[in-house]
Order: sequence, then C-alpha cells, then structure tokens
Amino acid sequence: MILRDYQQRDIAAIRTLFTQGKRRICYAAPTGSGKTVLFVHAARKAVQQGLSVAILVHRQELVDQTCEALAAEGIAYGIVAAGYPENADALVQVCMVQTLVRRSERLQDVKFLIVDEAHHILAATWSALAAAVPKARLLGVTATPERLDGKGLSTAFDTLVVGPTVKELIAEGWLSPFVVFAPEHQVDLKRLRTVAGDYALGELANRMNTDIVLADAIAEYRKHLDGQSALAFCVTIEHSRATARAFRAAGINAVHLDGDTPTGERRDIIAHLGGAEPLVVCNCGIIAEGLNVPVVAGVILLRPTRSLALYLQQIGRALRPAPGKQRAVILDHAGNVYRHGFPDLEHTWSLAGRPKKRGKALVKRCSSCSALIPAAARECPECAAAQPLPAAPPGRPVSRPLLKLDAMTAHERWLATGSFKSVMNWAGLNEARLHEVARARGYKSGWVYYRLKTAREASEDELVRAVWK
Repeated sequence: MILRDYQQRDIAAIRTLFTQGKRRICYAAPTGSGKTVLFVHAARKAVQQGLSVAILVHRQELVDQTCEALAAEGIAYGIVAAGYPENADALVQVCMVQTLVRRSERLQDVKFLIVDEAHHILAATWSALAAAVPKARLLGVTATPERLDGKGLSTAFDTLVVGPTVKELIAEGWLSPFVVFAPEHQVDLKRLRTVAGDYALGELANRMNTDIVLADAIAEYRKHLDGQSALAFCVTIEHSRATARAFRAAGINAVHLDGDTPTGERRDIIAHLGGAEPLVVCNCGIIAEGLNVPVVAGVILLRPTRSLALYLQQIGRALRPAPGKQRAVILDHAGNVYRHGFPDLEHTWSLAGRPKKRGKALVKRCSSCSALIPAAARECPECAAAQPLPAAPPGRPVSRPLLKLDAMTAHERWLATGSFKSVMNWAGLNEARLHEVARARGYKSGWVYYRLKTAREASEDELVRAVWK
C-alpha cells in the first residue's frame, strides 16, 4: 500500500496520539481523500501486532468497498452482516452496525475499533457498540466531524486529527475541480418548522416537489450534464420517486433508490451508475455517504438543508476525479451554496460542534452597513440602503434558472450575505480574513481594529481571572 504524503503525515499523527495515551481519536478528511485506505493501513498494522479489529459501517456499499480494500492488501477478513458469509477466525471483521447490535458478543475480544462515517457515533446503536469495548482503541473517520444537526462529537472522542482541505486536494489532483450553478432567487423557506436542527421534511417537500422545480431540474441537467451520470438528492422518498418519474417522462434514464430497495437491485443500480450508459439516480439520504463512483459527473441538489455536514456529504459524491472528467458539476436548486459556502471553503472543525443558533430574531443586519435594524425593515434607518426583498410566496412559484458561479464571486457573495455566525467562524481572529469580511459587507475601516482589540481585551480579562482564582 502506497500512502499519499498527507496520508503518511496523518497516520503518523494518529499513531503518535495513541502512543501518548489517547484512546479515542477522530480523523476528519474530505470525501475522496482516501479515508478507507488510511484505516485499512491502520488495521493492517494492528493485525501485525496480533490485535483483533472490528470495522463498523452502516451501508451495504460500505461493506463491499471496505472488503475490496482489505482484499487488495491481502488482509484476511470476516463479515458480520446479513446475507454475507462469515469467517469468525479472521482478526479483522467488517461489521454492519444494524447486524452487530444483535451480535454484540462478537466485540468481546476486539482491541481496535474503527468506525467509518463516525459522525453517526452518537446515535444509540453506534454508541452502544462503542461502549461495549471501552478498553479498545477507537479510530473514527469522517468527512464532517459533527452530527448532521451541528452538535459536536466530544463525548465520543478525545481528540481530533484534521487532514487536508478540499482546496489542497484539488490543487494536487486528488479531487476534481468543480463548477456550481445556483438560482439567483432562492425557494421561499420562511415559516418552515425545523426538526432536529433542519427543515421539517414534509413541509420542505411541498416547497420543492413542484412541476416548476422539477422542470428546472430537467432543463439544467440537459444544459450542463446531458448524457452523463448524476445523483439527485431529494427531500423525501415520494419526492425522489416523483423526480425520477419526471426525468423518465422527459426521456432521461433515471431511477429511484431508497433504504428499502432490495440488495441485489441496489448493487445493479450502483454498477450501472459506474458504467458507460448515463443514469440519474434519485435518492433520499441513502447515498449521501460512502458511495465511491468517480464517473458521477455531477449532483443535483433538490433538498435545502441547514446542515453543513449533509451539504458537504452530498456534493462530495461528485468530486472524485475520473479519466476524462474535467470538472464536477453541482446544480444547486436548493441554494445550499448560499447557506454554507463554496465546496472548497475551508472549515474550522471542532469536536465541540458549532455554536447553537438562537430562535427567530426580531432584528437583522443591514446588508450594506451591518447595522442592526428591525426585521421587517425594507430600508436601513442608518445608511438608507434598500434591503433584499423576500422571495416569492409559496403560492406563486416561479422558475429559477441557475447561474454559473465562479469561486471568487460565490465566496464574495457568501461573505456579504451568508450567515454572520458562519462567516465569522471562518474568519476567526485572522486579520486578513477579517478585512475580506469588512470589504464584502461594507463595514467601516475601523471594524477590524475594534474586533481584534475586543478579542484581545477579552483574552486578557480571562487571563487575569485565571490568575486570581
């Protein structure tokens, strides 16, 4: 196994932390960076030391991909999953979470537990399995080290190792360049309830499952992806089925895939997706994770989401490079790029998760001068700048053709109009980034100075309090 430079660096960092006594390590690296290769390398080192290893996954496709990677390295393995033959004598066991929870006795001798898609580890079944081997070393790998609702993983892991960024991987040729198309005016999502930190799916589906939205999706596919395979991410199973029907009615080969699709049919669909004949696979959450089909030319985002993790998982499906693939195409009908930024935006990951958002505000920031003004104001009382008009009401849907966004334009638009908390989380106390924010939002020249001064004084106050405790 030949590891890439960053993989050698990161596996060395993980090994050092284990040597120093850390027992629960989370490794974060973008989709397509080779996390499976990394943890298979770690599993091989454990086997050489005579340690038993369990690798936890939660999708049939992940079982198959992990087994292929182990076989390629000549590592003997067993499988704990319904419908697969067992090899109980192998030191490495690839375990489907849903099966292993009923056979947890198989974990009693495990010394090294590897958890793929580790952002799920706080779910009841996953955490129960991790708790069953408290003395084992734990390595979790994920592209997004936080739950889909933005909560952190600090109760499951001791420390976080962050791998390369998307921008670095694209520059080195390990990920594909991309182009993003998004609507100038977003779908109106006002008054939608939120459940577990994201939009209520039933209400959201009513906004997205309309003839106009589906007609736009078909038109944009033909304009930018015609004759190529793509993944469409939908809100609900019925929305996914309706999307597949609409594409087929327009003469485009499309299928629906969900968790109840029979195993053999799922394998056939994935194999077809990687073949020469183009196919649009419409799904609802079933292939946002773990799918490794580089030939996929693009993604069609039809599910608005407040979850950064879900957004990154979805767009990551198209970023793997392939022969003849010049770029990945992201057709963002959901407007998620405006909520979360460009695919290669650098994120500051933390096991603590993201700051908890408060309830609906009665005020908003002026889009020009950043002054706080009444939420209903159409003109800023401070600078007289007109405020953006609300989107068309749900009862009057309009077509939303997509516009090509280059990285600079999209980044500047995100800095100017994105969530203030999200933008400031990106900027931190980096003076150059703060100046970018100030220019994009039209802040006065002293804003950066006062923000850094305030942060410095707060740090000094904290130091004084610590000394006098």
